Amino acid sequence: MLSIIVSTSVQLPLIAMSSKIRFVFLLVHFLLLFAYGASAESSSTASERDRRTARIQAAYLTHLVKFTYWQESHLPEAGEAPKIIILGEEGKGFVESLKFIVGQSALRIDDRLVELHHFTNQERVEAEKVIKGGCQVVYLLKNSTFSVPEIKSLTFQAVVFGEERKFVAESGGDVSFVTARNRVKLVVSAKYFRRTSPKLSSKLANLKSVVEIYPPFGTDS
Repeated sequence: MLSIIVSTSVQLPLIAMSSKIRFVFLLVHFLLLFAYGASAESSSTASERDRRTARIQAAYLTHLVKFTYWQESHLPEAGEAPKIIILGEEGKGFVESLKFIVGQSALRIDDRLVELHHFTNQERVEAEKVIKGGCQVVYLLKNSTFSVPEIKSLTFQAVVFGEERKFVAESGGDVSFVTARNRVKLVVSAKYFRRTSPKLSSKLANLKSVVEIYPPFGTDS
């Protein structure tokens, strides 16, 4: 097993995979080193461990975007930028880290640079307007006042991210971040692999030490 040591307490484990995916996940290590400096001024109330976790989540999210396919009908009109929307309040540096990595990596969807928008719970009306207008990723922070069904009623083309296993297993989200034993793992809905669009590359299913698929392939959805 190959492991990238991010810190003394957080690791990104990798198993056998294609050389392309291995290379992409190796880049996470370097992105996180840059992101450390960018998010050093995050809320002083957040612990350094929380900020490290936030940087890992931001890096994972950007790489999942890179391995996701959207049909033309699920993309913005010509000339418009694809959008990542973050909803809720946070003080762990996730938003800052994600902004930094998106900018430094020149993250693209359909060869178009991605726009990142963060709306607090007090900006719900503005958030609804932007989501209805079309977006490709929605991330619900743990204290967001939005629910997964609400997001899916506003947009049909977005991948919906959140936190904790129940976000996928019970709430119907697409991807959730789970932190346990100082590691960040992903719980990914099987539908994210199976549907036509937005569709996650099946190659990511091989990262069994990082990714849990729910429900497991071979069982009834």
